[in-house]
Amino acid sequence: MKRALVIGGTGFIGVNLVDALLAEGVAVRVTTRPGSATLLLRKRAVERAPASLEEPEALCRAMDGCDTVFLTGAYYPRYSLDLDAALAEGVPGVKNACDAALAAGVERFVYTSTIATLAAAPAGRLADERDVMAEMPTGSVYRAVKWAMEQEVEAARARGLPVVTLLPGGCVGPNDVRVGTGAFIVGVVRGLLPWLVDGTVNMVDVADVAKAHVRAARAESGARFCLGGHDMQIRALLERVQRRYGGRVPTLELDPEEARARAEADERAAAPKRERVPVPREMVDLITTGQPVSNARAERELGIEFTPLDEALDRAHAWFAKLKLVPAVESRRNHEHA
Repeated sequence: MKRALVIGGTGFIGVNLVDALLAEGVAVRVTTRPGSATLLLRKRAVERAPASLEEPEALCRAMDGCDTVFLTGAYYPRYSLDLDAALAEGVPGVKNACDAALAAGVERFVYTSTIATLAAAPAGRLADERDVMAEMPTGSVYRAVKWAMEQEVEAARARGLPVVTLLPGGCVGPNDVRVGTGAFIVGVVRGLLPWLVDGTVNMVDVADVAKAHVRAARAESGARFCLGGHDMQIRALLERVQRRYGGRVPTLELDPEEARARAEADERAAAPKRERVPVPREMVDLITTGQPVSNARAERELGIEFTPLDEALDRAHAWFAKLKLVPAVESRRNHEHA
């Protein structure tokens, strides 16, 4: 791999991937759109290519001269209110990227999907790369859209695109400018979470995910790698955050049906002003359908040694403290002992 294009290189996983590629001596080109948060690219030696997933010709230009393409920035539905609209927003862009990569003749197309596209594992073993849903999942806009986009990538592979697919869990760590999955840390520390629904979550250090992307570019076409990281119940995770950094874990626990209804109502109220909600419906879906996931293939074939969870949480907390979203741990401890 000599020159790589990172689509979504201004995003959370994308910026960390850029760092991992640069550390390996790879020349990096990053797609940018009007309004992209490019602040983190300013101190990174990357080439910028104006292009979006809605611009096939611009994607072709961006891929010119690149042997590897990483698609880390596919559509992520902000709300879970309109499946048809979300599919119309997400799937064509992935197809455009795949078509451009086929035309460019790239050596590898590395696609960032999610463990949320895994089918339920058979009794007696952890979920892994073999667990592929045969049909679009129902009841979750997020899972349905991610499944449909992954199917588009698989269709391109059938047409000859050399694809490797990664399925990360919830990523935490530095460079989370938009405050994505790690919002639960801010929510606990600042006491912003009004309620919770319990279930299994999979948390992984974003640096491990970035490293896996770099190594996946050398994997065989058609390979899939689960990057679940650490499996645990969400209540246990929130309590762990509270013990390490302070704050409050919600005392109100809803059952899955109540949680879905509450999250959907919150999103309908927030949608007209494009506001965030404390517990998105997509997060409820991930928690209530979550399952333990095996990292064995990524460990064996990519040589990934997953960062201990507490270390990953500390790195994420330090980033949010840098953004002034939470107090630094030292400041909180000094206040407690004042």
